[in-house]
Amino acid sequence: MNQPTNSHPEIVINGRFLMQPVTGVQRVARELTRALDRLVAEEGLPVKLRLVCEPAAQLDDLALRVTTVERAESRWNGRLGWHPGGHAWEQLVLPGRVRGGHLLCLGNTAPVAALHKRQGVTVMIHDLSYRQFPGAYRLHYRLGHRFMLPSLLRRARTILTVSEREKAMLAALRPESRGRIRVAQNGGLGGAAPVEHAMAAHGTLPEDQGPEPGYLLFVGSLSRRKNIHGVLEVAVRLAREDGLRTLIVGGGSDILSPITGDIPADVAHLVRFTGPVTELDALGRLYRDAGCLLFPSFYEASPLPPIEAMHFGCPVVVSAIPAMTERCGTAAVYCDPDDVDDMAAAVRRVLADPAPYAARGRIHAAHWTWRDQATRVLEAVLGEAAVKANENAHRNVSGDPAGEVSGHGIILAEAAQ
Repeated sequence: MNQPTNSHPEIVINGRFLMQPVTGVQRVARELTRALDRLVAEEGLPVKLRLVCEPAAQLDDLALRVTTVERAESRWNGRLGWHPGGHAWEQLVLPGRVRGGHLLCLGNTAPVAALHKRQGVTVMIHDLSYRQFPGAYRLHYRLGHRFMLPSLLRRARTILTVSEREKAMLAALRPESRGRIRVAQNGGLGGAAPVEHAMAAHGTLPEDQGPEPGYLLFVGSLSRRKNIHGVLEVAVRLAREDGLRTLIVGGGSDILSPITGDIPADVAHLVRFTGPVTELDALGRLYRDAGCLLFPSFYEASPLPPIEAMHFGCPVVVSAIPAMTERCGTAAVYCDPDDVDDMAAAVRRVLADPAPYAARGRIHAAHWTWRDQATRVLEAVLGEAAVKANENAHRNVSGDPAGEVSGHGIILAEAAQ
């Protein structure tokens, strides 16, 4: 493997996500960091990766091979006894650790100082759900993102997002940013073994304590945006009328408005909440044993659960919204998220004959990989012009006189500054 030298460009990954609860955004950031590391290592790409994180960050599960890890403490630690974390760490500590590299921020935010210094900053804006469904989020979260978004759209060198739908929405907010917005759809488990790594687990169900196979499954935050109330209505109806069991995997967080709702006593034994399950082996077992995944969100950008469920052979019912059709194509059964009758009918249709839907889903899920998303991210950060201009440099390093490059054929040597 060819190791990067000091003359190669450096991508500095903002590791704030490592100290946050693992929901969709943090899961994508972890998977992308791992995929970028593997891509650079396996292809011998002449680019350096450095992950800057808080001192207490846990990242053993990332199994990084070529990425340098820098645990960044604040200069205030010894002087004032103050240990800034989270948003304060990102804004006050991280900018001083970029040191000329290209800062890659994978979690919707970036240091304002780095943006105003016109440093090379790429930010991934996953979605604008707090604007579309403000009632689903707490006030401090909505205000923070509304304050930061204009700076991101105006000053980030490159803006990544995860679907064409999100790109159109971002460009509508600031049309002059359209040329700097690039789409990198979230990956999936295609091209990989069902379980490659273990993430920090919460609420994991032991294998011998899971429900009997054939249940209805929901995976996601307990959020109004995810239509959790609609899921509960469907679960109660199908429990009463069909005796169907439902498993609800997910939890709330300090950024989400609290959800209220009770399961009627007569079906309480058929509707079960597990809390979050983020360990992929346990989650995979739940997908494999489910009769159907119901995912009727009102708003999504590039959702993970439908593709993960397809990978494990679990048929999928999703809401008929643009980002979902972009993500799931013809492999899912679509429903009206505002119509409980339609959702229940779609679930019954799938459960009556699941095999064709499962087969179609497995084929579709194989096309989504984290490696492909990592490829799109590298191209966006370093620029297509840089890729072409440095073909000869990589050819000399690799000893390939014909210029034939394996894998995705990425050739890098100089980042856009």
